[in-house]
Amino acid sequence: MTSPLPARGESTAATGAARARAIDTREANCARVRDAVLAAFGLACFAVVAPAQAQVQPGAPTADVPIADPARPVAVEIAMSVEDGRIVCRPDRAPLPAGEQLTLQIVNGTETVGAFAAPTLIDEATVASAVDTAYDDAQGAWIVAPGTIGQIVFQTDEAGEHAFACADPDGTDPARGVFVVEDR
Repeated sequence: MTSPLPARGESTAATGAARARAIDTREANCARVRDAVLAAFGLACFAVVAPAQAQVQPGAPTADVPIADPARPVAVEIAMSVEDGRIVCRPDRAPLPAGEQLTLQIVNGTETVGAFAAPTLIDEATVASAVDTAYDDAQGAWIVAPGTIGQIVFQTDEAGEHAFACADPDGTDPARGVFVVEDR
């Protein structure tokens, strides 16, 4: 454990400079994650999306965890994992009904903090409740601790496609996907 007091012979200016470097490093890491997530959305939002294919259907929760809203079953589950050294999200395309309040479950199966964002679909204004996740304004993403299952109850809007992304703390090469909100 490091002491907040300078070591013998060390000046307070040197200690202050070390603290400033640590703060700058943390801020730079947050900025990298935010920029990577936003870049992923920029690419995903303007990319041509392939025609719909048979998709993995949402299933039951993968673990016994508190449900953000017990009256609503989990509508979709996004599982974050690491494959070949990079973060992935499964499924990468998920159908959702339009105009309904739904539960999204984010399973962080990685060993690092995960960031999940779907800025055109899920933001603080559309969220009714959240369990084991918190919105980080600086990153523009929902943060899920390693090995944790976060849940968000949110309201879908009208039909359309909405990009989402998952990233790890260094923000390099985020995984991208699409929520397809459909009239039913």
